[in-house]
Amino acid sequence: MEPLSAVLRGMRLKGSIYAAWELRAPWGMDLPEGPFASFHLVERGQCVLRTSREVIHLEAGELVVLFDGQAHRLLSSREVPAISLTQLIARHPRVGGAHHVAGAGETTRLVCGKFAAEGAQGIRMLRGLPQVVHLGRTKLAALPALRALLESLAHEAASSAPGADTAAARITEALFVQVLRALLLDTEKTPPGWLAGLSDPRLAEALQHLHMDLARPWSVGELAARVGMSRTRFALLFQKRIGQPPMTYLMNLRLDLVAQRLREGADSIGEIAHAAGFASQSGLNRAFHRHFGQTPSAFRRATGASVKASGP
Repeated sequence: MEPLSAVLRGMRLKGSIYAAWELRAPWGMDLPEGPFASFHLVERGQCVLRTSREVIHLEAGELVVLFDGQAHRLLSSREVPAISLTQLIARHPRVGGAHHVAGAGETTRLVCGKFAAEGAQGIRMLRGLPQVVHLGRTKLAALPALRALLESLAHEAASSAPGADTAAARITEALFVQVLRALLLDTEKTPPGWLAGLSDPRLAEALQHLHMDLARPWSVGELAARVGMSRTRFALLFQKRIGQPPMTYLMNLRLDLVAQRLREGADSIGEIAHAAGFASQSGLNRAFHRHFGQTPSAFRRATGASVKASGP
């Protein structure tokens, strides 16, 4: 498995569409914050994206993704008031595949959706990406595969054909990968994190090893040897590009896996500790408490998960 696929394997991404819109100005929608990444495709016309930090003018054919999950507004112009997305959908039911908002001004067609990831690992990975990514027409002109996906997404999102919603959701998941590929082509604005690590072939190989076999008793020295670097140079590069030491990154992966299996599985805590690479259940208990503020047993009780057998 190549590095990007290996890293994404534990993300458990799910894409979905809020709505396809045909809006005649004036109009404005208020979108909530949440543990997901919102995206918006301007198929036709133009609009304004307003966040707490910036205002972006969006033209036809452009895509914007808000990986930090912040609340934001889409507006026909800066001064237009906005109503909540929920209210807007309720007031303008879907007709022929799209929601229509009548006005007297210019028409804008939008596709609005989100990328959601399950569990702490997936959410942390989303938050490790640039806060706002704006892919304008110039940049998209050099990305034919991404443009083709956007065209397919716009078609399915506004379609009333059988299975259109499912098709649109699957396209959004492929869209996520294509957006990451676009970011990997230009990492100057990418903050330290796993994506910045993937831009370096040596760190990409190291991340691939960690994500594919996190139960292995890895050491910094072994990882460095695997990618042909000295221990010191590898550790410094990992810290610089990814923003944390290699063993801290690995520990977070392991604890995310533990939390996921505590929530969803019925294995004993001892079995989970072994699968996640902890030498003992007591070692897991200490690390888990430091990270989550409670023991694995308390975490499992709080989430209401069933238990096959208690650990020793």
